[in-house]
Amino acid sequence: MKKTVFIQLLFPFALALLFLACDQFKDSAPQSFTESDKSPVGSWKIVKVVRNSSNITPLMDFSKFRITFNEDGSYSVNNKLPFFVKKNGAWSLDDPLYPFWISFDEQGAAEKQAYPFVYYPVAGKRSMTLTFVPAGGCVRNVYSYTFEREESN
Repeated sequence: MKKTVFIQLLFPFALALLFLACDQFKDSAPQSFTESDKSPVGSWKIVKVVRNSSNITPLMDFSKFRITFNEDGSYSVNNKLPFFVKKNGAWSLDDPLYPFWISFDEQGAAEKQAYPFVYYPVAGKRSMTLTFVPAGGCVRNVYSYTFEREESN
């Protein structure tokens, strides 16, 4: 019986101690979080090319390839490589804050094409990777181009 009385007295004391021990978090000023810009606006150069899981960057000269995304939603491409667009046109993202797809509306194309869009920082610089199968090419060839934004002078 002494045990039961002791537990009955201890329980409210322990419960009161638990509530008193908890301190409410008081933030002096609300912190705001701004999602980083995912816009591809700017000129991009190829830094790595993978075809069917093999790095082929050292095998070809990718130095002349450029794609430029403009703020007005247009793009221009200097292209002599296996790539999904050959002509200039318009671009758009499926979601400006959390993009997963980038669409290209190439001049003269029958329809807009969407491709997976991966945008991430590497060594303090923004990079993006676009993965595709070239139109009219072998469907077994899957290319992944990794781009780095060129510094403006």
